Parts: sequence; structure tokens; C-alpha cells
Amino acid sequence: MPSNFLVYKLKNLRKINSQRRALSQPTLHDVPVLTKGQVEYVEEAQMDGEPASCYGCAFYNYGRSCRLMGDKVKIRKFIYPPEATSDAKQIEYWPCCSAWWKGEPNYGAEKFLDRLATPDNLGLGWINAPRVGQEYGGANCGGKNGGDDCDNYVTEGDDKRAEPTAFCRVLQQNVDNGAVCTAWMDDDWMDWQKAQNILKDRDGH
Repeated sequence: MPSNFLVYKLKNLRKINSQRRALSQPTLHDVPVLTKGQVEYVEEAQMDGEPASCYGCAFYNYGRSCRLMGDKVKIRKFIYPPEATSDAKQIEYWPCCSAWWKGEPNYGAEKFLDRLATPDNLGLGWINAPRVGQEYGGANCGGKNGGDDCDNYVTEGDDKRAEPTAFCRVLQQNVDNGAVCTAWMDDDWMDWQKAQNILKDRDGH
């Protein structure tokens, strides 16, 4: 960690939390109303009890790269910061993109498709898991089975994971907690450029 890294004190964290809450407030006029087909909605029954991540995607060269993005983009989960400190706990981040396709990853030699897409076009990013060391992490509507919940999944209670179904602002209807779609979003999302810097630092290049 850089020596000049800003360390927040408790009084600062209260301000940061307030800012995050303000910036993540629902804004109905900004959310497009789409159909399940437009957002490639995947029913909870099709998820096999796992949230969406590269680790459960048929395009994934396990622990290394994506068949759609080429070998220049490192794709694997990681924990950051490397060590917990008195003012920062460790968080585990799981990769995923909008092209996620439920299936068994490739465990053999890396394979790539002829027409590679950029990470920007596919919305590649890293999702924070509720706990370090989970069997599965990633995205779903309400955070079921170790997933991270979507900002568009609106519940009356404070605990989204406790609600089996809730209202989706994009689809304008109730959806299952363990479902997922390409409209998934979260204010804690880490973009792929930041993740690449962390992974390259870990690998020493």
C-alpha cells in the first residue's frame, strides 16, 4: 500500500458512508424499463444455486483468461488488501461480465474465439463477496447464496438476502432473489482497469 495512502478515521467514515448512500439512492427517471429478453434474464432455477461469475462461465479459461477477451486481460478472483489492517478488512473480489454464460469453465489449454471483444464492450468488472473464502461469489438480484445484490432490486426490509422475491426497477416486476441479468449493477463494482493493476502488482509485472 502506498505510504501516502489516505487513512480515514472514524469521523471521516461517517461522512463517506453518507456520500455513498446519497449517490446510490434510487433514481427512477434514470432507469430504462426493459424486457427480460433485452437484459438476458436468467431464472433462479437455472443458476444451480450459484451467483454469476467467470468461475461458472463456459467462456472462462479457468484462473487465467476469457475466450472472448484474449490473453492480455488477466481474469481471476483476488483478495484486497493483501493483509487486513486496523482500519480496513480484506474483501474478496469475483470477476464477471455481461456475456456470462452458465456452464463449465475450460480447465485445459487456453482457447480463444476469432473475434475478440474488449472488456469495455462486455462490461467486465469485479464483484465484492460478503465474506472471504466463499465457495462461490458473484452477482445475483438479491445476494442469495453468497452473491452480491443488485442496486435495482428493491425490498421493503433492510436485508435483501432475506427476501425470496422483490421488485426490479428495470423490469418493473417482481423477480427471484437468486436470478441475474445484464442490467445488474452495484455501487461497489470494481472496473476491470483497477483489477488489472492489482493483479499485475500481485504477479510482479
